[in-house]
Amino acid sequence: MIFKYRKELIIICTSVFVCILLFACIRFLYFKNVKVDAPFDNVMKYYNEEENVPKYKVATVKKVNTTTTSIITTLSNIEEEETVEEVVDETTKIPYEVAPTFEDDGSIIYDGMTLTELTNKLNRSLNGYLTNTGYFFAKNTKDTGMDPYLSVSIVLLETGCKWTCSSLTTKCNNIGGLKGGSSCNGGSYSKYDTLDEGIAGYLGIIYNNYYLKGMDTAEKMASTYAASPVWASKVNNYINEVKNA
Repeated sequence: MIFKYRKELIIICTSVFVCILLFACIRFLYFKNVKVDAPFDNVMKYYNEEENVPKYKVATVKKVNTTTTSIITTLSNIEEEETVEEVVDETTKIPYEVAPTFEDDGSIIYDGMTLTELTNKLNRSLNGYLTNTGYFFAKNTKDTGMDPYLSVSIVLLETGCKWTCSSLTTKCNNIGGLKGGSSCNGGSYSKYDTLDEGIAGYLGIIYNNYYLKGMDTAEKMASTYAASPVWASKVNNYINEVKNA
């Protein structure tokens, strides 16, 4: 009996044999000392990692607050943005655990509210390290006429105090990323002895450099104050929350 595809089978077998022989020659001549898993080993060495070690480490017990902080210099008033990673000490003492006392003559100062009423309203949006500081924002409004919802909202965005205050706030009473003057922990950021001084310093800059120049809304301030295209919308979201608190 004659095999019908004998010729074709011989050709296929010969081709396979030649390919195997060629591969063996190349392997012997050029890759004699290379292990099969060498590329993988080289990658692990490059990243200084061991095999089967998790890429992401277990989080520590301290909270890390990463915020985008707008930096205002008192000399040039040039704004820049930088991402600041700050470890917050949750044991920090709140400066105004007891609300400051003040006199109220009963006059309307903003949005149909007296100094006391506005203070109480603002306090409902001020948490953590900024607890009970509503009076300082309300008093600033009484003295300058500046929108208290806007000023509180900008501060909430700058400090992160809607949830957890930045260490720049809790360690140095710097609520706006201000630079110059007394140094905060040896860095370029300013340090204030008390929180009310920090609030007054920051609101003074907002009032003199923005509010008096007609930039009395987040939209008007945005192009000069912040590089972020969503800064104004974030401030306005806070404003709505403060108004409805």
